Amino acid sequence: MKNSNKPTTGAMSERKGPLIINLKNYLEISGDKALSLTREAERVSERTDIEIILSPPLPLLAWITKNTKLSVIAQHVDTQQPGPSTGFSIPEIVKGAGGVGSLINHSEHPVNQEIIKDLVPRLRSLGLLSIVCAKNLPELKNITSMCPDYVAIEPPELIGTTKSIATEKPSLISDSFQHLKLVASQSKLICGAGINSSEDIRIAIKLGSKGILAASSVVKSKNWYEKINELASQF
Repeated sequence: MKNSNKPTTGAMSERKGPLIINLKNYLEISGDKALSLTREAERVSERTDIEIILSPPLPLLAWITKNTKLSVIAQHVDTQQPGPSTGFSIPEIVKGAGGVGSLINHSEHPVNQEIIKDLVPRLRSLGLLSIVCAKNLPELKNITSMCPDYVAIEPPELIGTTKSIATEKPSLISDSFQHLKLVASQSKLICGAGINSSEDIRIAIKLGSKGILAASSVVKSKNWYEKINELASQF
């Protein structure tokens, strides 16, 4: 199936979510296994009408986009320009591969503020979404001023653990939401870090998060469909 479900910049579809699944570089999704997970995510999205977005490793991005109707984003993009920029991932190539946007500044691949300032408008000019991660409230406030489409609050010490931002640091979600509301930001709030259960998502949504960024809880699950379905059930 060809990926024809491309959202316009500044908003996803009117469906609930998004639930963004970051596949990272886990061996559980290497090779053909990434497409198997994609198929399970499609089943959930079709059944629940939840917007599910996949973020695969760059070598798999074009292959996934050509074989799914789900939206697919890059895990990272660089500021280098088209042409002689060997080894870098640039927005124009991501778009050409069928991607609809990119994560920026994930705690496992942080970048400085000047790079974020460069990438957000560049992605927008290409019709691509910017989903910028922040590790704490001060960083979120700085990032919000750059007007990304989404800002994702993720305390790094909880990423990849069974301790969720929703239960360990719920005020970080609510304070982030209140800041976006206070400054009348067009950016929408996403949260992540330790999101493992439907209860985590129920709390996060109640506290003001529009979407969820999940990774290991899905990828390392023994049953991808059941885990994705569980997480999607609370939107």
